[in-house]
Amino acid sequence: MFHSNRVFAVQEKNVSGGRVDDGNCNVEATATLVRHTSQLAKENLCREDSAVAGRGNEVSQIILKRNLTLAGGSSLVIGAIIGSGLFMLPDYIYMETGGSPFMSLTVWFVGGLVAFFGSICYAELATSINVSGGEQAYLTKMYGPLVGFLFVWTNTLILNPGGLAAISLYCSEYIVVNIHNGYAKNETELQEDLANRSPYIKAAFAILIMGVASAVNAFSSELGDKMNQLFAVVKVSAICVICSIGFYWLVKGEWTQFETPYVSPNSTINGAINGLMLSMWAYGGWSFLSWVTEEIINPDRNVPLSLFIGISVVCAVYLLFNFAIFCGPLIAHEISDSPFILIYAKTAWGGWGWFFASFCILTATYGAVSSNTISTTRFYHACARDGHLPRALSLCLPSRSTPIVAILFNFLCTAVYIIAGKHAADVVNMVMYAQWVYFVLVFAGLLLLRYKRPNMRRPFRAPILIPIIQTILSLAMVLSPFFEESSTSDTYITNLAKKYGAVVGSILTGIPFYLLCIYKPTRLNIFDKLSDDLVKGCKRVGFQ
Repeated sequence: MFHSNRVFAVQEKNVSGGRVDDGNCNVEATATLVRHTSQLAKENLCREDSAVAGRGNEVSQIILKRNLTLAGGSSLVIGAIIGSGLFMLPDYIYMETGGSPFMSLTVWFVGGLVAFFGSICYAELATSINVSGGEQAYLTKMYGPLVGFLFVWTNTLILNPGGLAAISLYCSEYIVVNIHNGYAKNETELQEDLANRSPYIKAAFAILIMGVASAVNAFSSELGDKMNQLFAVVKVSAICVICSIGFYWLVKGEWTQFETPYVSPNSTINGAINGLMLSMWAYGGWSFLSWVTEEIINPDRNVPLSLFIGISVVCAVYLLFNFAIFCGPLIAHEISDSPFILIYAKTAWGGWGWFFASFCILTATYGAVSSNTISTTRFYHACARDGHLPRALSLCLPSRSTPIVAILFNFLCTAVYIIAGKHAADVVNMVMYAQWVYFVLVFAGLLLLRYKRPNMRRPFRAPILIPIIQTILSLAMVLSPFFEESSTSDTYITNLAKKYGAVVGSILTGIPFYLLCIYKPTRLNIFDKLSDDLVKGCKRVGFQ
């Protein structure tokens, strides 16, 4: 069904019998193709997925331009990480750590350290297996095509569209908040309006946000990169301005929060673990750079630096933001539907503080949507090219060199999750632990490659202790539901069964699909025909 293809040229060319059939092809284009081929062969970057190989002599050869610089890569990391988590989770982590500001800040720091260690491992993998697709490429090389496909299955079906839908809905939430704030006479009326707001309005704005991000990235990958850099700078600057509120209160002597003991009497080990889990969710997205490796200029240098710079900036921003919100008399740290950061800014600066905080949240969340759209669509493009998704998803818009079909597919999948709303969110929350199952496999697989292929090309090499630590921590995250309170209650056992049942089900349901549609010896011819027809249909409208 899905043909395994390698990507070398900006335009599609038909290669048969060792000859490039292109009437307009000149010697320079041929030489460029040969250089790309020899370079990839030299670096041992070709996919080892013979079981997924496509049929026939016609091979689609498409490549996306290398236009991501160090600034672009760093902005992608910053944009993918800083989103809704920074504004949603401080209250929750504060309560999980027993109301201790110092313990809460420690949890945020440890979460950043875990993300940094993870990026070190991915820097080695991305520079040694220098292809887009991230975990799909790594797991295929480590364990074979089935494991690589199962990662694609879980992410394509649930995690990618569900995550993008959640960020888009959070962004639309603050658009609706400001619309209601425009005519609400007082705080009570505002809260009543927010409580009764129509979910359809939120969904409409969320789909519009996704549409804008998709359109920008479809129009030009360069424009998408520049917009991503702009939003990364604006969001970090705006958050720093918001943080100045805390220092304003601090100068006025409002720092009673820090007079509490480092470890609060209410602090528990389970609470600290739950808080760490939440902070690691807030740091999620640092691995997305590996999904666009082939578009990064000089990846041996820029991939590690982009990861390190991006995560360092994010960690500094998170710590600064959380320190700032602990300053001042307003802190109540009660979980509710109140837009806390808006009220926080309004208390310090009046009405314009409300709107500036809204601007900060909107730029942060839209920037996250944009960054995730870039990385996710490139992920689909790479997976389709390598035979793990329908080949039509690897087709591009020739005049723009953008993966237009993958962008449309990503938009439609996300829109479905946005419309589904809470029901889809419940599914995503249960399946999210599957992500940590794959992290265990990736970090353990790095150690496996060190053993099986000691002479493999590694421009960057992680200290051996780091992947060991990451494997253990990722395994702890998989087992984290066991650390919840009331471990003897019937509700606890039911929730545990639901979570692990959802994780196992989301992974194992991909096996029949792999055997029927992907694995060459057993796949059905009807799926090959459907894939070919889909490709022909896309080509009729100008996609290549």
